[in-house]
Amino acid sequence: MSRDLSHLAAGDPGAIEAMVRAQLPGPAEILVDRYRRSGWLSAHLDPLSPAPQLSPTLDPAAWPTLEDLADRLAAIYCGTLGWEFGHVQDEARFRWLATEAEAAEPLPAESRARAAFLTAAGEAFEAATLKRLPTVKTFGMSGAESFLALADAVIRFGGAGEVVAGGMHRGRLTQLGLVFGKPLARLVAEAKGTPDLDPTVGAFSDVPYHLGYEGERDDGVRVWVAPHPSHLSVVAPVATGYARGHGAAGGAAGVLPLMLHTDAAFAGQGVNMELMQLSGLPGYTVGGTVHLVLNNQVGFTTGAGEARTARTSADIAKLVEAPILHVNGDDPDALLRAARAAARYRARFGSDIVVEVVTYRRRGHNEMEESRFTQPLQQAAIDALPPVSERYVAAGAPRPDLTAFRLALNAAFEATPAIPNDARDASGLSADIEARMAGPVTTGVARETLAELIVRLTAAPEGFALHPRVTQFLERRVDMASGERPVDWATAEALAFATLLADGHPVRLSGQDTARGAFAQRHLILADQRDGRTESVLARFGEAEVLNSPLIENAALGFEYGLSVARPDALTVWEAQFGDFLNVCQPMFDQYVTGGEDRWLFRSPLVMMLPHGWDGGGPDHSTGHLERVLARCARGNIVVASPTTPAGLFHILRRQLAWPWRKPLVLMTPKKMLRAAGCVSALDAFGPGTQFEPVIAEDVAAPARVVVCAGKVALTLAEARKARGQEGEVAIVRLEQLYPFPAAELAAALARWPAAEVVWVQEEPENLGAFAYADRRLEAAAGRRVPGICRPAAASPAVGWGAWHAAEEERLLAAALDLGASGAREAAE
Repeated sequence: MSRDLSHLAAGDPGAIEAMVRAQLPGPAEILVDRYRRSGWLSAHLDPLSPAPQLSPTLDPAAWPTLEDLADRLAAIYCGTLGWEFGHVQDEARFRWLATEAEAAEPLPAESRARAAFLTAAGEAFEAATLKRLPTVKTFGMSGAESFLALADAVIRFGGAGEVVAGGMHRGRLTQLGLVFGKPLARLVAEAKGTPDLDPTVGAFSDVPYHLGYEGERDDGVRVWVAPHPSHLSVVAPVATGYARGHGAAGGAAGVLPLMLHTDAAFAGQGVNMELMQLSGLPGYTVGGTVHLVLNNQVGFTTGAGEARTARTSADIAKLVEAPILHVNGDDPDALLRAARAAARYRARFGSDIVVEVVTYRRRGHNEMEESRFTQPLQQAAIDALPPVSERYVAAGAPRPDLTAFRLALNAAFEATPAIPNDARDASGLSADIEARMAGPVTTGVARETLAELIVRLTAAPEGFALHPRVTQFLERRVDMASGERPVDWATAEALAFATLLADGHPVRLSGQDTARGAFAQRHLILADQRDGRTESVLARFGEAEVLNSPLIENAALGFEYGLSVARPDALTVWEAQFGDFLNVCQPMFDQYVTGGEDRWLFRSPLVMMLPHGWDGGGPDHSTGHLERVLARCARGNIVVASPTTPAGLFHILRRQLAWPWRKPLVLMTPKKMLRAAGCVSALDAFGPGTQFEPVIAEDVAAPARVVVCAGKVALTLAEARKARGQEGEVAIVRLEQLYPFPAAELAAALARWPAAEVVWVQEEPENLGAFAYADRRLEAAAGRRVPGICRPAAASPAVGWGAWHAAEEERLLAAALDLGASGAREAAE
């Protein structure tokens, strides 16, 4: 019903203002609300600048009857601790934060004494390393030593029994020694150049300021500080995944995730935004993370005005309405109050909170840098400031006794460095690891068990109204249990998961649209068509997580990798929607997945599934960048496979946890093959005594040509060969595993046909795919030249038009099957 409001359009010009004044709360409430929402903008946060002028909207002069209230609010919100929570829309959280800010709760005396000690000890540590190791990069934290008090106080106020930390370069050694409890002698030895591992272990290890630590603090809190690469923001999702693997999602009291950042990295690296976006999702929650941002006010030599558009370095936290506490780093008491509030907020709401410490660097980005080249005025202001510890004592903090600490520090520098006895498992780095990984591993399961599991996989939930096509999907599996129908790809995958769960291994499968499957092939989460309720099929068998991730690759992969390191006896699987999405998480893949064991002795059974294959889908939906993956292979660091049979998929997944070591597995998984008639396996291929076969060779008596290939092209070649009537002329050998390269198995297969021509065929262009990696290995196994038949080299992985793709494929198949053709480049072009 419409209403006639025309009579309100004319009248007193001041009527609107009068109505507003009449409807608004009283002036005191308005003033309080303004301080709560924007008082932090007038806070004195920068130690190098005078306190800012009070915003006119907060000036007591504008509120003549509210001077006392205004003064009180200014003291709370515009001092050296700025409470930014105006963006928090949840009213309960907003009110809680206001109450916490406005409570006049004194700091415990022991907290202030601890802060005084840590700040002074940090200054002593920084001075000692500068004097004794003047040419060593330690990325010290001189000027920000009070940050030690903040991190320590978060841990103590948090009350958790375990802390999982992801760190930063700034003050790395100082933090490890004074906050996390790494022995000083070990820190100094590493800074002097003594390796953290015996060279006979075979690891490449890392530079000292990248190393982590696992141990116990003096208060009994267990700590795990993640090692990190120079692209250091990628450590945060890895450490967060590790925290979840250690039970952080089970409650705030158990594990405290503590992420340490610097301003330029936190504001500039998109992986931090991705991690924030993951933080509240059910499959990724860790009971809240405390993020501590050390704002140097300069990134290497780049000033804040060049480093970000955002007002502050912590603004990305507003994405998830996380409160941000901005603190002047020269006020340890303000840092303690922020630490207490952050710990309480996390415990109360199980959500992220950020503390940004505005501080400075007395020296440059590293000990070799002269910051006066680029920030002369800032450096002059820093030089004029006395040490924070002296000003803290002058303000009433207890004077710390550093006698024992100085003696311990001196002893650490005077000690003869020794390589520690490391108890971590380094068996995966043995010199013969590739040969050991080539050994057979029986992974078959009793046929009766397989049949029972398939029946349970096909059972519809009681009372569920399934989609008709899902019902058909499940009904097709019934015949697989009896062997009347061969096992397809999706069923083999589900069987691998179900058997591992039945053996007591947790299974986690995540990725974009993974629960259903990007190609509608999986259906591991069933949905009732009437009311939308869901059921996890795998949860019937044990501890299983099947979840769709958001459209995030880099942080998501890092999270899964960290979780897999924390739970080496669980199967953790991450699937990209298309293999090309590896592009977006390349830093995580390079620095952790392929290098984590060699650098830091991480043991990870993570499985990466990258849908791969040329089927006319265009340049972004064809490739998992097999060539890049293979380029990272060395010394048994990962496994790379492209299985073409459901049984092969089943066995290689089960082998991940059957091995005595743990290695990441990269699977080039199919798309069209998911429903291809030729991509099936008999149930017996999963039974007792069976295993993953890295090479599958056909039984052809005397072929003129032997085609060696990997992946989907094997099925395409088989179809084309049949159409040409060449079954007796061309034998196809499938290389199911590409790394470690199955040289002995391939040599044995090819030895059956010493007179046959051997060629390599791949769908990929000549400059992509496996040929550049495999050509010399193929020739060594064959004992003769092995030319490659490929698409022509290209800057883009695949053409964009279906007709062009079909023409290319026809030329490729013709070159592969026309006997006497001698090489890809001429034939495929």
